[in-house]
Amino acid sequence: MNDNDKAGRYLLKRDPAGIFAWLLGTPASFHAWIDARRLALRRQGDLTGDLVAAFRVGETFEALCVELQAESRPDTAARLLLGYVPRLAAEPSAPPGLPLASVGGVVINLTGPPQPTDVRLAPAVAPACRLEGAVLQRTLRDEDAAALLADVTAGTASRWLLALLPLMRGGDVAGIIDGWRREAEQLPDERDRADLGWLADTFALLAGRRAEWQRGLRGWNVQTSPLWDEVRIAARQQALRETVLDLGPQRFGRSPTRKQRAELDAINDVARLERIRHRLLTAPSWADLLATP
Repeated sequence: MNDNDKAGRYLLKRDPAGIFAWLLGTPASFHAWIDARRLALRRQGDLTGDLVAAFRVGETFEALCVELQAESRPDTAARLLLGYVPRLAAEPSAPPGLPLASVGGVVINLTGPPQPTDVRLAPAVAPACRLEGAVLQRTLRDEDAAALLADVTAGTASRWLLALLPLMRGGDVAGIIDGWRREAEQLPDERDRADLGWLADTFALLAGRRAEWQRGLRGWNVQTSPLWDEVRIAARQQALRETVLDLGPQRFGRSPTRKQRAELDAINDVARLERIRHRLLTAPSWADLLATP
């Protein structure tokens, strides 16, 4: 998971209710994040950070799969509607699952143009058959930075949404950056301010506006952000896991079982992951490799 993915997922999880109110255009009763690893998608890598949000709607629950795109892609709607969403709809409703009355997909394009939101499959051989669907899409380059900043100032939008200003239309204007700083300073916790600064810096780099934002962030203590260290550690963990998963089948003649894959995913100690990687050429089996202390 790269810095943009990590930053986007972290942002949504800091204030789900406030950010979904902006994303959906209306307040929603956020209930919980659903562990995406339960969806059993093939060849998806580490799903720990993927975003599946559950909402309470009256007496029932609904869920949305949220896809963050560093650069918009034309196949995202199809991937959500033909991959994630059907599997989410088929999730068992017995505990610890939730009885989902409905499911859907949301795409957030951090950069790039809007993409098709509809999917329609209609085989000519069977005209009565068709499959249709659509996702909600928000394309940040088409969003007005000044309007969002005004909403934050008025108290009608989450202050965490300030992180997205560098990606929006007008997000490189000096007055917007000054307004970001003024509002970000209202966060009472120093670590939250540092996190918000790191998020803005990460997204400014993605948008090609880092020079403007670094001038505006001069003196802002980004390096004290716990998220900064977390991102670096998570990236190292994932790189080591991917090395093991790429080379392990060549060594042992097969891929790990689902249980063994879960064991590997549960190992967060970087030093232990490095020892596992070092034993790839000498361990006789997956079981022996994963038992590395």
